[in-house]
Amino acid sequence: MGFLDKVRKLFSFSFNRLEDGTPLTPAQHRGLALGAVYAAESYLPINALTAESDRATAVALLASAWGVTGAGSAREVTESLLSQGHRAHYAVVNPRVERLYRGSRSDAAAVAQANLAALPGEAVARGLDLESTRDYYESWHEAAEEGLFDKLPRPLPASIMAWDMGRLVQLHRLIQDARLLRAEESWNAIASAARLAQPAYQSWRDFGDSFVVGRAFWLATHDLDRIAEDTDTFQRATAHLLSHEHSPWRQMAW
Repeated sequence: MGFLDKVRKLFSFSFNRLEDGTPLTPAQHRGLALGAVYAAESYLPINALTAESDRATAVALLASAWGVTGAGSAREVTESLLSQGHRAHYAVVNPRVERLYRGSRSDAAAVAQANLAALPGEAVARGLDLESTRDYYESWHEAAEEGLFDKLPRPLPASIMAWDMGRLVQLHRLIQDARLLRAEESWNAIASAARLAQPAYQSWRDFGDSFVVGRAFWLATHDLDRIAEDTDTFQRATAHLLSHEHSPWRQMAW
């Protein structure tokens, strides 16, 4: 697809579809759709496992954003996303922050103290790093205090697995562009992600809301001031996926 064609597609609010892409199986299409929020937001192909990056760019992005420097670390990060991801911290942090956020001001000090006292035990029980868990708790609490929860889909989801599975697809787009793993291995990882995600949600809408909240949860520890604008951007992407007739989310039922 030429540059002018891409521009036309962008302004028609359609999706990037590689005309010469290798045909995908139904299972591969479903797996790739887990990463469709990124595809819609960044105009990535919805029918090919690529970020359309040259190899050098993909290698640099993997190293800087993911800590991936070779096949071994690519597999380690993949396994981490499948087994824990950010959802493991969210499962500990979000219920406690919501309890504090929804509670009365008179009880706030006692609830906050109880939350902090309980974090070490819960972190250890789930095999999480305590310092990281505290960072997530404090950042998510600050996001709530600043009213940023009002920007998020409500009610907040019980899990942000969608965020982790969407990230996994994005990771493997870059892994393929960097030629770190065989395509079969990346597709197997994405198939594992699809098997995990399928029973966790009832619809693509639920999946999209979970992705948006998961991204905000991650962003709270990096750049709290960006959450409002970033959430608007990614909610527009999910809305586009849910409404556009050529969206992969409209082409297949959850």
